[in-house]
Amino acid sequence: MKSRGLARGEAAGRPASLRYTVDLLHLQTVCALNYGRLRRLLPEPDAQERYRFHWDQPGPEPALLEVRVAERSVYTDTLELSLSTLRLPWCPRLDMEVRIYHDVELAEVLRFQRASRIPARNRYPNPAMQGRDEKTQVNEFLAECLQHCLREGYADWSLPVGRPGGVSPVL
Repeated sequence: MKSRGLARGEAAGRPASLRYTVDLLHLQTVCALNYGRLRRLLPEPDAQERYRFHWDQPGPEPALLEVRVAERSVYTDTLELSLSTLRLPWCPRLDMEVRIYHDVELAEVLRFQRASRIPARNRYPNPAMQGRDEKTQVNEFLAECLQHCLREGYADWSLPVGRPGGVSPVL
Protein backbone atom coordinates (compact mmCIF):
# COMPACT_ATOMS: atom_id res chain seq x y z
CA MET A 1 0.00 0.00 0.00
CA LYS A 2 1.37 3.41 -0.98
CA SER A 3 1.34 6.23 1.55
CA ARG A 4 -0.53 9.32 0.51
CA GLY A 5 1.66 12.46 0.33
CA LEU A 6 0.46 15.86 1.46
CA ALA A 7 -0.79 18.35 -1.08
CA ARG A 8 1.46 21.35 -1.59
CA GLY A 9 1.09 23.65 1.42
CA GLU A 10 -1.20 21.25 3.27
CA ALA A 11 -0.29 20.81 6.91
CA ALA A 12 -0.26 17.34 8.42
CA GLY A 13 -3.64 16.52 9.87
CA ARG A 14 -5.25 19.68 8.52
CA PRO A 15 -7.46 19.56 5.43
CA ALA A 16 -6.63 21.94 2.61
CA SER A 17 -9.93 23.79 3.16
CA LEU A 18 -8.74 24.98 6.61
CA ARG A 19 -5.51 26.54 5.35
CA TYR A 20 -5.25 30.33 5.44
CA THR A 21 -5.84 32.08 2.15
CA VAL A 22 -5.29 35.78 1.60
CA ASP A 23 -8.48 37.82 1.26
CA LEU A 24 -7.12 39.86 -1.63
CA LEU A 25 -10.29 41.91 -2.06
CA HIS A 26 -10.18 43.02 1.59
CA LEU A 27 -6.45 43.82 1.41
CA GLN A 28 -6.91 45.88 -1.77
CA THR A 29 -9.87 47.70 -0.21
CA VAL A 30 -7.79 48.62 2.85
CA CYS A 31 -4.95 49.81 0.60
CA ALA A 32 -7.37 51.85 -1.55
CA LEU A 33 -8.89 53.51 1.53
CA ASN A 34 -5.38 54.23 2.87
CA TYR A 35 -4.55 55.91 -0.44
CA GLY A 36 -7.59 58.18 0.01
CA ARG A 37 -6.64 58.96 3.61
CA LEU A 38 -3.09 59.83 2.63
CA ARG A 39 -4.32 62.06 -0.20
CA ARG A 40 -6.47 63.92 2.34
CA LEU A 41 -3.56 64.30 4.75
CA LEU A 42 -1.07 65.17 1.99
CA PRO A 43 -3.21 66.96 -0.59
CA GLU A 44 -0.17 68.17 -2.52
CA PRO A 45 2.52 65.50 -2.04
CA ASP A 46 4.93 67.24 -4.44
CA ALA A 47 4.83 70.46 -2.41
CA GLN A 48 6.93 69.34 0.57
CA GLU A 49 9.39 66.71 1.70
CA ARG A 50 8.13 66.49 5.30
CA TYR A 51 4.73 66.71 6.94
CA ARG A 52 4.01 66.81 10.67
CA PHE A 53 0.72 66.08 12.41
CA HIS A 54 0.05 66.63 16.10
CA TRP A 55 -2.77 65.59 18.39
CA ASP A 56 -3.37 66.07 22.07
CA GLN A 57 -2.95 63.18 24.46
CA PRO A 58 -2.73 62.76 28.23
CA GLY A 59 0.51 64.17 29.55
CA PRO A 60 2.63 67.24 28.86
CA GLU A 61 3.62 66.59 25.24
CA PRO A 62 1.38 66.14 22.20
CA ALA A 63 1.84 63.16 19.91
CA LEU A 64 3.71 63.86 16.69
CA LEU A 65 3.41 61.79 13.54
CA GLU A 66 6.05 62.72 10.99
CA VAL A 67 5.72 61.78 7.32
CA ARG A 68 8.78 62.09 5.11
CA VAL A 69 8.72 61.66 1.35
CA ALA A 70 11.63 59.26 0.80
CA GLU A 71 11.27 58.76 -2.93
CA ARG A 72 9.22 60.17 -5.78
CA SER A 73 8.66 58.81 -9.25
CA VAL A 74 6.04 59.16 -11.97
CA TYR A 75 3.67 56.48 -10.70
CA THR A 76 4.77 55.92 -7.10
CA ASP A 77 5.88 57.73 -3.97
CA THR A 78 7.55 56.16 -0.95
CA LEU A 79 6.81 57.62 2.47
CA GLU A 80 8.45 57.02 5.84
CA LEU A 81 6.15 57.42 8.85
CA SER A 82 7.47 57.76 12.39
CA LEU A 83 5.96 58.62 15.73
CA SER A 84 8.12 60.73 18.04
CA THR A 85 6.37 60.10 21.33
CA LEU A 86 6.28 56.93 23.38
CA ARG A 87 3.27 57.99 25.42
CA LEU A 88 0.65 56.32 23.21
CA PRO A 89 -0.06 52.76 24.38
CA TRP A 90 -1.63 51.79 21.04
CA CYS A 91 1.31 52.94 18.94
CA PRO A 92 4.72 52.47 20.60
CA ARG A 93 7.69 53.56 18.46
CA LEU A 94 5.95 53.60 15.12
CA ASP A 95 8.32 53.19 12.18
CA MET A 96 6.88 52.27 8.81
CA GLU A 97 7.48 52.71 5.11
CA VAL A 98 4.54 53.08 2.75
CA ARG A 99 4.50 52.92 -1.04
CA ILE A 100 1.81 54.96 -2.80
CA TYR A 101 0.80 53.70 -6.24
CA HIS A 102 -0.82 56.66 -7.99
CA ASP A 103 -1.82 54.80 -11.14
CA VAL A 104 -3.99 52.27 -9.26
CA GLU A 105 -4.66 54.53 -6.23
CA LEU A 106 -3.35 52.15 -3.58
CA ALA A 107 -1.09 52.68 -0.54
CA GLU A 108 0.70 49.61 0.81
CA VAL A 109 2.93 49.15 3.85
CA LEU A 110 6.36 47.95 2.70
CA ARG A 111 8.17 47.96 6.04
CA PHE A 112 6.79 47.88 9.57
CA GLN A 113 9.06 48.29 12.60
CA ARG A 114 12.04 46.02 11.85
CA ALA A 115 10.33 43.78 9.28
CA SER A 116 11.70 44.83 5.91
CA ARG A 117 9.56 42.47 3.88
CA ILE A 118 6.01 41.62 4.88
CA PRO A 119 4.68 38.56 3.09
CA ALA A 120 0.96 38.36 2.38
CA ARG A 121 0.85 34.90 3.97
CA ASN A 122 3.11 33.42 6.65
CA ARG A 123 3.62 29.94 7.97
CA TYR A 124 2.56 29.87 11.58
CA PRO A 125 4.27 29.64 13.97
CA ASN A 126 7.35 31.31 12.55
CA PRO A 127 10.58 32.69 14.05
CA ALA A 128 9.42 36.32 13.75
CA MET A 129 6.04 35.49 15.36
CA GLN A 130 4.19 37.26 12.58
CA GLY A 131 0.53 36.48 12.07
CA ARG A 132 -0.66 34.48 9.10
CA ASP A 133 -2.20 37.66 7.73
CA GLU A 134 0.55 40.06 8.84
CA LYS A 135 0.41 42.16 5.65
CA THR A 136 -3.33 42.75 6.11
CA GLN A 137 -2.84 43.56 9.80
CA VAL A 138 -0.13 46.17 9.24
CA ASN A 139 -2.15 47.82 6.48
CA GLU A 140 -5.18 47.91 8.79
CA PHE A 141 -2.94 49.43 11.48
CA LEU A 142 -1.87 52.12 9.01
CA ALA A 143 -5.57 52.75 8.38
CA GLU A 144 -6.18 53.23 12.11
CA CYS A 145 -3.22 55.63 12.44
CA LEU A 146 -4.31 57.69 9.43
CA GLN A 147 -7.93 57.73 10.57
CA HIS A 148 -6.87 58.90 14.03
CA CYS A 149 -4.71 61.62 12.49
CA LEU A 150 -7.59 62.78 10.28
CA ARG A 151 -10.04 62.79 13.20
CA GLU A 152 -7.86 64.17 16.02
CA GLY A 153 -4.83 65.71 14.37
CA TYR A 154 -3.76 69.13 13.29
CA ALA A 155 -0.99 69.92 10.86
CA ASP A 156 1.86 72.36 11.34
CA TRP A 157 1.95 73.32 7.66
CA SER A 158 -0.40 75.52 5.66
CA LEU A 159 -3.56 73.77 4.58
CA PRO A 160 -5.15 74.48 1.19
CA VAL A 161 -8.09 76.88 0.96
CA GLY A 162 -11.31 75.28 2.14
CA ARG A 163 -9.78 73.39 5.06
CA PRO A 164 -9.93 75.77 8.01
CA GLY A 165 -9.18 74.55 11.48
CA GLY A 166 -7.00 71.58 10.72
CA VAL A 167 -7.24 68.30 8.94
CA SER A 168 -10.75 67.55 7.77
CA PRO A 169 -12.29 64.25 8.93
CA VAL A 170 -12.86 61.31 6.63
CA LEU A 171 -16.47 61.08 5.54
